[in-house]
Amino acid sequence: MKNVSAELKVGIFAIMVIIILSYMTFKVGRTPFIWEKGYRLYAEFDDISGLDEKSRIKIAGVNAGLVEKITLLDGKARLTLLIEPDVKIYRNAKASLRMSGLLGDRFLAVSTGTPEEPLLKSGDTITKTEPAMGIDVFANKLSTVATSLSELSENLKTVFGEKEKQALSEAILNLRTLTQNLNEISLENKEPLHNMLVQLEKFTETLAAKGPGLVDDVSRAAKTFSEKGPKLAEDLSLLASNLKEVVQENKGAFKESLENIRKVSETANSIARKIESGEGTLGKLVKDDKLYDSLSKVSEQAGKSLDVVGELRTFLDFHTEYNTGEGEWKGFFDLTLQPKKDKYYILGAVGDPRGTVETTDRTINGITTTEEETKSKIEFTAQFAKRFDDLALRVGLMENTFGFGADYFFYDDNGRVKFDVWDLSAKEAEADKAHARLGVDYRIFKFIFVSSGVDNLLNSNRRGIYVGGGLKFEDEDFKYLFGKAPGLSLR
Repeated sequence: MKNVSAELKVGIFAIMVIIILSYMTFKVGRTPFIWEKGYRLYAEFDDISGLDEKSRIKIAGVNAGLVEKITLLDGKARLTLLIEPDVKIYRNAKASLRMSGLLGDRFLAVSTGTPEEPLLKSGDTITKTEPAMGIDVFANKLSTVATSLSELSENLKTVFGEKEKQALSEAILNLRTLTQNLNEISLENKEPLHNMLVQLEKFTETLAAKGPGLVDDVSRAAKTFSEKGPKLAEDLSLLASNLKEVVQENKGAFKESLENIRKVSETANSIARKIESGEGTLGKLVKDDKLYDSLSKVSEQAGKSLDVVGELRTFLDFHTEYNTGEGEWKGFFDLTLQPKKDKYYILGAVGDPRGTVETTDRTINGITTTEEETKSKIEFTAQFAKRFDDLALRVGLMENTFGFGADYFFYDDNGRVKFDVWDLSAKEAEADKAHARLGVDYRIFKFIFVSSGVDNLLNSNRRGIYVGGGLKFEDEDFKYLFGKAPGLSLR
């Protein structure tokens, strides 16, 4: 191992990083490996809210593929479906959006159709689609509620006999007298009672949300009531009589309580008027225009920051190259930040085995000799790029020196012709002119690309052909690190 060069170590390390990141990308992103086979079908929806690329495709609840790509075509969402090779789907198949539980992720449910119809082949389209309406779940809930209400009505029929009806009639008469007394109180205290009714309305809304469970509870209570009905009716009649006496004896106390409520309401209104007029500390805070302007500016800046983070796209690039002219390996890592479609930033690091030359002057017996030593070095790149259709121009720091370049994209951005010039002062080892290179990158799989070209065009002693390859993918989570950085703007 002592004879292994630093350049070979860098190349081995870069290959290990590519392998590990490839495995983590396929595992975490739930992406099929490049050797997994299948065939592709298409489906179109008016609305696929909540469904993302890499979402699962299920048939009869079993995973049968994934949504490979989502594009917009003529105002509709066009889905590219990667189906496992052993799954058969027929012409009358239907695709519909589903959700895993009330708070689960969206997935695409596909019914395979019937064997009487011809099989769909790769490139065919599923014509029957259904949006995510959740009608089946809603219908099941309604069916359960209807069954519970039916049982409740049958139980209530068996509760009341003649004696129970008579007792209940007396209780209703007593309640009628009670409501008359309450009506007199409500006419005198209409406004406080209105506030109470508002609270009661909120309570009924909550009750409606929990209706199905409440019906089940009422059904069970009705069964219990059928056993204890007669005794309960007598107790209810006695309770109504006692309640009537209590209301009549404490009518004055009720009026006094409502009067106190009215006074508290007047006090609250007085405090609100003082705040509105700007009196007191709270009133000054509400009326101070400077405070409002400050809060508005903070809110506006926060909104802009969220917009930038939402639009920002981040790409990670790991690759290595071998130069036949130098006989050396170079490892590269690039981070691309793309806040807009037509501009982006490139930050990177390069492990260069011939990065610098150290010159040493030695004098022996009056004779001075100059010795040069080439050393490897980690160099950094920071470029700004502006794109014009298929052409992009770049400028900035390239391997620790100023440089510029251009890219021409083709075949839907799967291929790129690139030209770079840097080290204009020719400080690299064995170089007397600037460093220039011309090459081509081509993506062979979704995340893997290969590259080749001619390096060091202007220096004949270092000119050579380079070949390489690597991994490039988009990371959705990485961009939120920039959203947390104070004062950072990529606009």
